[in-house]
Amino acid sequence: MSEQKVRALVVDDEIAACVPLEKFLTRQGYDVRTVFNGHDALQTAQEFHPDVALLDIRMPGIDGIETLRRLRQMNLDCVVIMLTAVDDVETALAALREGASEFLQKPVMLAELLHHIDSALEKRRLLRENEAYQRDLELKVREQTREISGMLDLLKVANIEIVRALSEAIEARDAYTRGHCGRVAALSLALGGVAGLDPRALETLEYGALLHDVGKIGIPNEVLLKEGELTGEEFEIIKRHPVIGDRILSNISFLDGSREIVRHHHERYDGSGYPDALPRERQTVSSQIVLIADAFDAMTSDRPYRGRLTRKQALETMENEAGTNFNPRLVELFLSRKLYDLEI
Repeated sequence: MSEQKVRALVVDDEIAACVPLEKFLTRQGYDVRTVFNGHDALQTAQEFHPDVALLDIRMPGIDGIETLRRLRQMNLDCVVIMLTAVDDVETALAALREGASEFLQKPVMLAELLHHIDSALEKRRLLRENEAYQRDLELKVREQTREISGMLDLLKVANIEIVRALSEAIEARDAYTRGHCGRVAALSLALGGVAGLDPRALETLEYGALLHDVGKIGIPNEVLLKEGELTGEEFEIIKRHPVIGDRILSNISFLDGSREIVRHHHERYDGSGYPDALPRERQTVSSQIVLIADAFDAMTSDRPYRGRLTRKQALETMENEAGTNFNPRLVELFLSRKLYDLEI
């Protein structure tokens, strides 16, 4: 038993039943209060905060079951042992439903009663320890979740910085395409958002859009920067850049999901694109989005081999090629939501 005395409340309308209980529990080192009706029991409980309450069931006024119910409404977690001279299964079940720990029939052996009290108090102690453990565990989980969330945020910042550095390395070779990757990423995110992509897919889309031309690092300058129309052979060299880009990203684990976008951003909706001539059903929405964003920005930008198209001409081209080059649903979203008016 702990140094602090266990507080016991004895409630019985028969004084003859209370006296031996009070004396016995006092000898066991309990701090005992005795009352003779339910009303006084509730009032005493508010001030005394018993660890254990021994309740007679049949009492005038507020009976033992109602006293138990009101004790529980007071949020007292004391152990309650019901004592009765009547062997009534329904009453016993009612007491247990209201939260009684034990239901004992009078007369009860004092040693047996002490055993039941000790067992119930030990059960309460274990429940309290478990609740405290659960609270502590939940607190630790919340703290660790916050820490992990913070680390993930830092990792995302680091990842996007790596991706932007790679995209800038691409554009550093060609003054004509400076800012192209960033504009394609912004247009792709806007179109992906209205197309219903979830946050994780949008993150993958952003990485893929920023890096869609990373493979051009492996294209010779005389082809990449050539002024004027490319020969058939030169165009075949240019067409290698999606595969080169896919290979460049193959050892960067956090870009695994974006590799598909890099490889397939030139796959046409009708299946006649490159490098894999993918049929429509094997193309992803993300790669189709980047295809549209890339084409629109390319058409409205100056290139070494041609001048830019007007916005009207570019939009007419996209509308005319919906269903062949471009996914018609995505083109409709791009046009109807006026995503081409984005401030980038």
